Amino acid sequence: MPEYRTGEPVQVGRRTRGIRIDLDDGGRAVALAGRPPGWLAAAERAVEAEGMNVNRRGVVFVQGFEGRDLERLEGKVAAASLAVYDALLELQGAARV
Repeated sequence: MPEYRTGEPVQVGRRTRGIRIDLDDGGRAVALAGRPPGWLAAAERAVEAEGMNVNRRGVVFVQGFEGRDLERLEGKVAAASLAVYDALLELQGAARV
């Protein structure tokens, strides 16, 4: 299981709303890394590679639907969340521990 840092695993939540399924990191990457100046633009660049989204609250997310490969989407959300975490640490001149 991927981790932001030792003992802090990446977790992806799932909420079902009819046939739509929302997958997100609960904003954990941003909560752990902080919000340095320019954080949203850096986060948007980081999630773009995985085709995911990030909102102004710092939540990395995507919407899926019943019948789709939700495990693959969860993996992509987790990868995007880690990318956001790393990008924000880099913006601050820090490194993952």
